[in-house]
Amino acid sequence: MKSLRLALTIAVMLVLLSFVPAVSAADTTAAEAGYIVVGLAPNADFEAYYAYNTVPTKVRFADLSTGTEPLTYLWDFGDGATSTEQNPTHIYIARGLYTVKLTVTNRYGESTATKTDYIAIGVGPVARFKAAPITGVVPFKVKFTDESIGNPNKWTWSFGDGTGSTDQNPVHTYWSGGTYTVILTVSNQFGISETSKTQYIVAIPALKAQFDANPTTGKAPLPVTFTDKSLGYPTSWLWDFGDGTNSTDQNPVHTFSNGASYDVVLTVTRGDETDSAKQVINVNGVPVTDFVADRTQVSAGEVVSFTDLSKNSPTAWDWNFGDGSESAEKNPQKAYAAKGVYTVTLSSRNANGKDIEIKKKYINVGLAPEAEFIISVPVYQNIPSRNTVRFIDKSLNNPTNWTWDFGDGETSAEQNPVHIYTADGLYTVSLTARNAFGEDTKVYEGLVRVGYGPKIDFKADRTLTSVDRYIRFTDLSTNDPSSWIWDFGDGTTGTGPSPDHAYKATGVYDVTLTASNQYTTTSLTKKRYITIVDMPRANFMADKTKGEAPLAVKFTDLSRGNPTTWSWNFGDGETSAEQSPVHTYDENGVYTVSLAAANANGEDKETKIAYITVRKGPVADFVVDERIGKAPFIVKFQDTSKGAPTKWFWEFGDGSESNEQNPTHIYLREGAYDVRLTVWNADGSDSVFKTGTTV
Repeated sequence: MKSLRLALTIAVMLVLLSFVPAVSAADTTAAEAGYIVVGLAPNADFEAYYAYNTVPTKVRFADLSTGTEPLTYLWDFGDGATSTEQNPTHIYIARGLYTVKLTVTNRYGESTATKTDYIAIGVGPVARFKAAPITGVVPFKVKFTDESIGNPNKWTWSFGDGTGSTDQNPVHTYWSGGTYTVILTVSNQFGISETSKTQYIVAIPALKAQFDANPTTGKAPLPVTFTDKSLGYPTSWLWDFGDGTNSTDQNPVHTFSNGASYDVVLTVTRGDETDSAKQVINVNGVPVTDFVADRTQVSAGEVVSFTDLSKNSPTAWDWNFGDGSESAEKNPQKAYAAKGVYTVTLSSRNANGKDIEIKKKYINVGLAPEAEFIISVPVYQNIPSRNTVRFIDKSLNNPTNWTWDFGDGETSAEQNPVHIYTADGLYTVSLTARNAFGEDTKVYEGLVRVGYGPKIDFKADRTLTSVDRYIRFTDLSTNDPSSWIWDFGDGTTGTGPSPDHAYKATGVYDVTLTASNQYTTTSLTKKRYITIVDMPRANFMADKTKGEAPLAVKFTDLSRGNPTTWSWNFGDGETSAEQSPVHTYDENGVYTVSLAAANANGEDKETKIAYITVRKGPVADFVVDERIGKAPFIVKFQDTSKGAPTKWFWEFGDGSESNEQNPTHIYLREGAYDVRLTVWNADGSDSVFKTGTTV
């Protein structure tokens, strides 16, 4: 009875093992799978391609789903037709809007993607669009994207600022602050549609400091209420009241205790931008000092006439002309003897007190400019291509006019212009600063980089090989790509800088790499780059790899590519030309086995080092309750080693280990995992390594 139960148990185990699927995360073949396979449920997605809005219309659908292969597909085209192909082509024969549904299934789950009114056949369009960004500081660029259904062939945009476009996906720059309503009108031969988004674009005005003060004159102590009126949504405020005190409130109240004329300055900040405004608060009627020169650029020895503009009736004046000379006249004249740039100071007084006005670097005597500038990319410029640039003049010696060359064919005569670059590139910028005594030019080579995308190149480790042979593709692109999409030309894609890919059919394939960095995306296609022929790929297995001598081993050829000849080397000096021979090992030892498989297209050789072990020590072996499951996947391991081992060491393939005889392990991530068990007894040790080739 016991022998009958044992026989039945063995028979059931053999049946169960015969149904264990050999699945690989890479190519669904047993030869590439790990012993334990952990997968991810699918996530359905797709696109459709069709050229004309006519009846009938042929539509090509492209599967974009993810998930562990193999995947099965069920398409519902919305007109009663279905398909189970991965990338089907369907012909619609009637006008209408069709909702398409794709259901993708694998052993780990199911996912459905539904796109409502996705296919439009012979119907008028329905206008839809989106924009990004929809809020920004002027000047800022907005990219409008048409999302209309029904295949329009004409687009009319109104951006709300008096301008428009007929491009399908225009890019528009808003130069003035405001809230703008955008209208899109689309049409085709079957109809017209319009949609509008009210107050959709919010253009924040340029930062400009301004404020009110109440009152601006009075007797000490004088409390003054300051009210911020700045434009451009500043985020911080700094008030300098001119009496040695300040405030960071937006709307402070400050009391002036002493009689004087105070220059109150408000500086507002937004990101890395600042702007300032000044007003004078006069307490107790002291003078409000000011002056002007009839000219600020003169030659040495040329006379400059200064005019007092002070308010509140000063009675005395003290001038300092910056070269060591002074004057007490109300409206003096001055001739500078030496070249230079001079700061002029005037102090005026009356019975109530005095006030000082300082004009730094006010008079330029005979010096040409020294051109200099810096650039600033506003912090709100958050689109990848940094195309809005502020140029800030830092020239010396009081230039009076400026000529900027931005390197893209555009120029400006402003002192501190803002420029928008409309094309990717590396731009050289120059500034020429002029005054009455000459000019100077500053040039910065390659100063502004706008949308400089990757320069694409790649290679394959082999361009001629066989079906199911992995090819390693390597990105050689420059300019720091950060993402990669590969099109291998056989309907499959890959990601990453160095993917592996195996072609499933003979042929000649184009390969395309699309790479992106923070600026833009570019592509390169190598035509007829990969040639796949029906060349053998040698592989084999043995029914047993360990045992005592004499050990009879049956070798089974698993080679692909239709080999016609086989050459075996069993590692003990014996060979065979059979396809699947049986060989007996008579001596203890560890043997390396090789198989060379060939056909008319070439030869391939597979060598398994230390594959057959003939010895007296323990013979490691094990089984598991399940080999394929969805993460997290719990697997129970059972030691079935021979030779009464006393010590066990498990390596589960995911970096985890165990010394138990029969451990339970949890696999947390998707993947195909190889497992190794090493056992010991008094006569020695042995290991078994199980991959997807293990049955």
